[in-house]
Amino acid sequence: MKNDALERALTLSSNLEAFTESRDLYILFIDLCDSTSFKQYCLEQKMPESVWIQRQMIFLSRAAYFVQRYSGTIIKTIGDELLATFDMTIDPLDIVNCCAESSNSFSNLRMYNKGKFRITTRSSIDFGECYNGQIIQPSIFDPIGTCVDRCARINKKIDPEHIGLSDDFHAVLLQRHPDISFGSSSERIEELRGLGQVVYFSIELSKKENEQSIK
Repeated sequence: MKNDALERALTLSSNLEAFTESRDLYILFIDLCDSTSFKQYCLEQKMPESVWIQRQMIFLSRAAYFVQRYSGTIIKTIGDELLATFDMTIDPLDIVNCCAESSNSFSNLRMYNKGKFRITTRSSIDFGECYNGQIIQPSIFDPIGTCVDRCARINKKIDPEHIGLSDDFHAVLLQRHPDISFGSSSERIEELRGLGQVVYFSIELSKKENEQSIK
């Protein structure tokens, strides 16, 4: 298996056509907030590492559940972050609702809805042309490209319990739902290294039960 993977990598590196496959995709990052500070808390309290690992795994597994429920594809986990894609056939509003439902779902977990153990998330959604960066598992389309980098950068700028929408995704969303509005949102413009000036929107989530997920 190791030799097969190496052979595939060598073949790809010598064949320029292997890097030209592209798709238009929706990109989603969901991040567990304050995981580093929680690890520090566990260290100070002399708790075993299984405490923060279990918390992180609960976040990842529940976020993955909602991605799959909304017909998304889980590409990989990156520490305390999950990267997923959605096909162009998916209603973009469904992806926003996926983020909202995922975030709100942690409020009903007795151990993880208060104090230092509380799980809070932030998400970002982008849209654009992606190239296949996968070199080991050919069955997985691992997206790389400007929209992936932009989505990841936006996610680091978003406050906890917020969803970030890139300008490109926001435009597609308005095309499908021209009358949509969010109760608590703001437009931001920032200069991001390697990307230039980036416009995105920050949407605050509602944590009230039995109400709509988006404020």
